[in-house]
Amino acid sequence: MRVLRGLIGLAVVLAVAGCGSGGSTSSEPAVLSRGIKGESTTEKATKAHLSAADCAALAKFVEVRAKTRLTHRSTPTPPLSRCRLEGPGISINVYLDTGFAAHQRYENRVTETDQFGVGDPAKVPHPVPGVGEKAAYEAGANWIPSLQTLLAVRGDRWVTVTISVARWSDRRLRDEAAGLGRAAFRLSAET
Repeated sequence: MRVLRGLIGLAVVLAVAGCGSGGSTSSEPAVLSRGIKGESTTEKATKAHLSAADCAALAKFVEVRAKTRLTHRSTPTPPLSRCRLEGPGISINVYLDTGFAAHQRYENRVTETDQFGVGDPAKVPHPVPGVGEKAAYEAGANWIPSLQTLLAVRGDRWVTVTISVARWSDRRLRDEAAGLGRAAFRLSAET
């Protein structure tokens, strides 16, 4: 009797496993393959980057507001390009990540920052309108006050701006980081 029940159970398992194995039809939804961090395998890397000229333009953007000259160094190689701006009391980094699954990694970073900062408003992400892609609750861009960091995403491009300027308030730092984020997206747009 136990053998008979085992054979019946095996037959049911095999029958269920075989369902739908005859190939996909146009009416069946495609299964989205995901990586170990939830990323879609269709999220490809791009060649978008912040060039040396883009870095110089970002330096000019800050110089006007800070009323001081800055030095700038560019690492223009995709998928992770960087622009470093420095001056008296000023340290700014603008990173552009266009690697595989940049959008998903942005989402993961914001979620993790929110989880680790729970209970402390300075450590959790605060939505910043008008920088990242349009999303519910302005989730396309976030400011983390304790890190003086802006995280923003537009499609397959993730911009991170870290900013430290002596005597600037948190609000001003956030606003300047938002301006740098918008400029980085504009400058790195592929044509």
